[in-house]
Parts: sequence; structure tokens; C-alpha cells
Amino acid sequence: MADPTATTPDTRMQWRWLADTYWYVPKPDLPALELDPDTNGLSWLVDQTVWHVSGYANGYFWGATAALLYDAGESMPTSGPASRISHLTMIGTVMANGQVQITFLPGGRRASTPTIGFGQMVKVGGEWAFEMQMTTDRGSSRVLHWAHMLQTREGDANWNQLPGLEYSVPEMLEGATYPTF
Repeated sequence: MADPTATTPDTRMQWRWLADTYWYVPKPDLPALELDPDTNGLSWLVDQTVWHVSGYANGYFWGATAALLYDAGESMPTSGPASRISHLTMIGTVMANGQVQITFLPGGRRASTPTIGFGQMVKVGGEWAFEMQMTTDRGSSRVLHWAHMLQTREGDANWNQLPGLEYSVPEMLEGATYPTF
């Protein structure tokens, strides 16, 4: 019997362009749903998340994530705990067919349940985007969010002012730590 990998081209390199790219949530995809399990109450949040995919090899990628969530209908918080940007380490896989899985972990040795995101690489407006969904803890509540993560570059309007926030991409990622070999 022939080796099936002998005739199958290695497609793990097709996503190598992801290395050193930046991603954000566009305005239509900012709403996230929050559930308070104590009251069974639902509420809407604004969830702006930024990724810097700093490296890629063999179908794996890694980098840093910054996120800020706040109650929809309110202004972006500028002080107090709600104004703190969360920094997470991200490690992920992307299959040849574009299926994606990402694990997000807080930095340091803090014990925390990882956030897992699942998705697919899709074309939006002719450009590649991550179409992602995830669920995570927010205090005693649970947050569910799906979004298209769009690429941004220095000089883009969204690079300088992210939708839903008064921060730029570099300001969001300031202080983030990156995984290294």
C-alpha cells in the first residue's frame, strides 16, 4: 500500500503569512452575550479584542492577545477595574482547510481556566479573516462571543483607533508578554 503522504502536498506552510500580523474586532461584531448564572439574566457587552500573531510554524501560531469588555450602552470605562485591559498569551493551530483552534491563557502562574476559541479562516471583503467563537468567564458570569477578526496594519484607521474603544492597537498590546522558544 502506498504512503498517502507521498502524493499529498505539505500544506502546513500555506498559512505562514500569519506570522507578525495584527487582528481586531470590527464594529458590527463587538456585541458579546453575558449570562449571570445566579439570576439567569442576560446582558450585552462590548468586546474588543486584539491579537498579535507573532510567530507561525508547521500549522501552529502564537502571540499575544489584549481584550477589553464593558457593558453595552455605557461609555468605555476609563478608571477602575473595568478599565483594565486583559493580556493573554495565545497559542493556536490552523489546518490546511482553514479550521482554527486557539487557546488563550493569562500570563504568569495564575491558576485560571483557559479560554478556547474555535473557528475558520474565511474571506471577508476579499481579505482573509478569522471567523471565531469562544466562551469565557467574566467574574461569576459567562460570556459568549463570535466575531470576524480582521487584519489591521500600521497606518490603517482601525490601527490608530479601535472600534468601540479609545485605544490604538499598540496601546492595547502595551505590556503584553509573548511566548518564546
